[in-house]
Amino acid sequence: MVTHNDLHGVHVALATPVGVEGDLDRSAMERLLSRVTEGGVDAICPTGSTGEGPRLTRAQRSDVTRLIREIVGPDRLLVPGASAMTVDDAVAEIGDLADAGADAVLLAPPSYYPIPAHGVVAWFTAVSSAAALPIILYNIPSMTKIMLPPAAVGELAGLPGIVGIKDSSRDFEYLESVLYATAGADLAVLTGSDSMLLASLTLGAVGTIAASANLVPGLGREIYDATASGDLARARRVQQQLYQVVMACRVGPPPSGWKAALAWAGVCAADMVPPAVGLDVGQHETLAARLAELGVPR
Repeated sequence: MVTHNDLHGVHVALATPVGVEGDLDRSAMERLLSRVTEGGVDAICPTGSTGEGPRLTRAQRSDVTRLIREIVGPDRLLVPGASAMTVDDAVAEIGDLADAGADAVLLAPPSYYPIPAHGVVAWFTAVSSAAALPIILYNIPSMTKIMLPPAAVGELAGLPGIVGIKDSSRDFEYLESVLYATAGADLAVLTGSDSMLLASLTLGAVGTIAASANLVPGLGREIYDATASGDLARARRVQQQLYQVVMACRVGPPPSGWKAALAWAGVCAADMVPPAVGLDVGQHETLAARLAELGVPR
């Protein structure tokens, strides 16, 4: 069973390669997984925001998870994202993902309606008490419109089924509050903000689940390792490189910039999961020129 200690490191928020009709592209998935594993990622985290998980059906999320497990084998940590609006649906999907080979699951709170702090605690308590896998809380208010209150995260950190939190708020003060609220708890605090990786690690985060690891996994790996070894000068230099790549790919509705970058690198098509659309021709050309200028490998 996965614990908070297993979540330390650099993990990829994996993109989902699809064809023009939205069908899963196995050969592109194999190329992508080869790129990220050879780049040094510790865990594969598909069907989250970068993986367009909420646009996939529950069955498709399980299919993606099963395919990845088949490709990477039994030893690689696999943490897919689930999408659910009710406790029963969340528990059922987590069971599906467990059957498909997942080791833990990334779960955001149900969106659409506002949820007070006690409601957040009640939701995750109910799900975790019945779920087949350990849960990583997912704070991504830009998508869900719900910020997980730090005090609620601190309360949830004491539950045996809650092993971590991924914070994608890009709010450094929020991350700081979560670290303080969970100090001493068995909870891995991970950043989903690639541009804040070094700062987050310095403050006390234990790793990242990063979109950039699809394209440039070695940069996040180097920042993590340099920080762990105390070589902050090297970590700062590489963080600047990573920041430039992230800013270049932060174009169009997410994750279309990352999909376009992967297409430029020859990994997969730029096609998005329907009904989403990708970048226009001009945006593609501008992004391609910038990635070439930055020396991103193809």
